[in-house]
Amino acid sequence: MENNIKKQELDFVHDDDLLPVLERLGLKEDFLAGEIKCVFCGDVITNENLSSFFEDNGVKFSCNKKVCVDKIKKK
Repeated sequence: MENNIKKQELDFVHDDDLLPVLERLGLKEDFLAGEIKCVFCGDVITNENLSSFFEDNGVKFSCNKKVCVDKIKKK
């Protein structure tokens, strides 16, 4: 999963805008197929457990487990 994206800061993405944003990043199909995993714990990312995504040598995703969210704060 390699992405060539320009670094931009997003404060938040509304649920209605998630799929279009992922499509622009070239990640929509992977997301819908359950192929995107939390960078910290390895859980499959879904609409229900997505906490955030961020650029770190490619787009990384975090689930909403407290331990994973806390790790984002340290980045």
